[in-house]
Parts: sequence; C-alpha cells; structure tokens
Amino acid sequence: MKDSNESLSRLYLDAFIDGELADDERAQALLRLESDATFKAEVCELRTLKERVKGAYAEPPAAPKREHRRLQAGNRQALAAGLLLAVGIGAGWLARDFNSPGLSYQRLAALPEGYRAVALSQQIDQNKLILHLDSGARDRLVKALDLADTLLARQPDARIQIVANSDGLDLLRADVTPLAERIEAMAQRHANLSFVACGQTVARLKREGVKVELVPVAHAASSAINEIMTRMGQGWVYVKV
Repeated sequence: MKDSNESLSRLYLDAFIDGELADDERAQALLRLESDATFKAEVCELRTLKERVKGAYAEPPAAPKREHRRLQAGNRQALAAGLLLAVGIGAGWLARDFNSPGLSYQRLAALPEGYRAVALSQQIDQNKLILHLDSGARDRLVKALDLADTLLARQPDARIQIVANSDGLDLLRADVTPLAERIEAMAQRHANLSFVACGQTVARLKREGVKVELVPVAHAASSAINEIMTRMGQGWVYVKV
C-alpha cells in the first residue's frame, strides 16, 4: 500500500479512476474509500472532472436544442477550469482563462465533418493537434491514422500527436497492431507526426504479465491524460478519435 502522499498523487488517482491499477491495488483503493474521507473527496473530484471532460468530448447531437446553446458557455467555463486545475496551472492563468469568452469548441477548417475539437482558451495554435485514441476496435485504429493523413494533407505544416491509452494502445503495440507498416510509413513521410503511448496503460499490462513492445516510432509518456492536458495548456487543440 502506498503512503498517504504518494497515494494521493495525480498519477495514482488517474490510474484508479481509469481502471489502470492492478487488481490488488484497486481492491486496496476501494477499501480506503470507506475509511479515508480525504481520499474519497479527491477521487470524487477527479471522477467529476473526467465525467465533464467525457461529456464535452462526446459527439454533438445532429440538431442541438437552443437550451443547450444557452447553457453552453457555462459548461465550457466549468470544463476549462477543471482542465486547468488538472494540470496544476497557476491561479493567475486560471483566473484569466476562466473569464475568457473564447472557451469554446473550436471548428477547425481542416477538420473533417463528424469530429469536434476542444481548446482551453482563445490562445490556440490550429497547427498543433492531439488525436486521442482509447479504443482497440479495428475501425477506430484505422480512423486515427486516416484522420492524421487527412489533416496533414490539408495542413502540411501542422504538428500532430496521436496519443493512445487503454485499449487504444493496440495501435502502437508492435506485436498487436495490424497497422505497423502504415505507421512506420507515415512517420517517415511526416517528421511533424508523433505517436505517444500511455505509460500507465503500459505499466498495468506489464503488471498483468503482458509483454509490451511498442512500434519503433512510438514513445511512452507518464500518462495519456497528463500528456493531453500539458499540450492543451500549451495551446494545442484536442480531438477525440
């Protein structure tokens, strides 16, 4: 069992909420929820944040109701504040961006129909995009690469980062992915395209006895959420695949 400070670390809480802890660690965490009020509060806060983020990333309805549009600004501000808190950005930046009218879902000219982009503030770089993949379904794996190809064809100077976690890691596992040759070819064609694996997912699989070998062009970050939040804090635009 981790000590109190380590257990309350952002990475530990992320792993718990995302189901990336080993079975014994998860069992201990569940027991702790019953006896540790501080731990329970931290878990609830982060779970609420992630539910907000998940809701924001969901596909928009075909015909949004006017009531939704009236409430959208408030929801955007809550989402942005939560995201900024999650990456530990200072209070000065939080106060500035929380009140910004530019906290909105950005429509990018190069983005195909059916996708929604999310930004933290008005100060974004439309040539820097994160494509997030968390599904191992074959069509989703292909879609991630198709989207990167489309964006780079429309914006040749764009920097694109494909971040994979959970089952989406299958895209970047050398012994699992059905797209290794295409990934290698894309990486050779585009120096501005990178592939990032979630370190938490890699660690969980290894604890479960799974040998994880990434395709040569991929590298691992400490966690997918930290990578995404850090990039968004730097003005990158997020797109869920």
